Amino acid sequence: MGWPPSPGTGPYPVNLNVPAFYVLVGLLGLFVLLLWWVHEQYPGRKRILEGFFEAAGIDLAFLAFGVVLVVALASHDPSGNRTSVALYHVVLSGYWLTFSIPVVTIGSSVESRSRGVAAWMIPSLAACALLFLLLFGYYFGHP
Repeated sequence: MGWPPSPGTGPYPVNLNVPAFYVLVGLLGLFVLLLWWVHEQYPGRKRILEGFFEAAGIDLAFLAFGVVLVVALASHDPSGNRTSVALYHVVLSGYWLTFSIPVVTIGSSVESRSRGVAAWMIPSLAACALLFLLLFGYYFGHP
């Protein structure tokens, strides 16, 4: 089996009018709202914002990545090929995010708190990338 084709036009629906997308956007919006609230409640408090980003930075990054990817796929081709629909399902199925967010959050926290002695960030990102590829392969084979 070769490299999958680039996302493109195909027979599979890739749309944003599904509950999973609204949940994803809602979670991202909640984190942004919390960031705004922390900033408003504690203006000029650098340590509080640092604490927020330490706790929620990974979540924000993964949720933003998921929203951007799904919106880009749906905007590019509302009916996508197997690559498009596989990427779409990896994010919107929720399995990848459910695993990745806590794993990378723990890896980041352990590495940060140990001041780099326990280098867990790269292995946690590698585990998330591996899961992404495994889920992509599954959904590519079962569109």
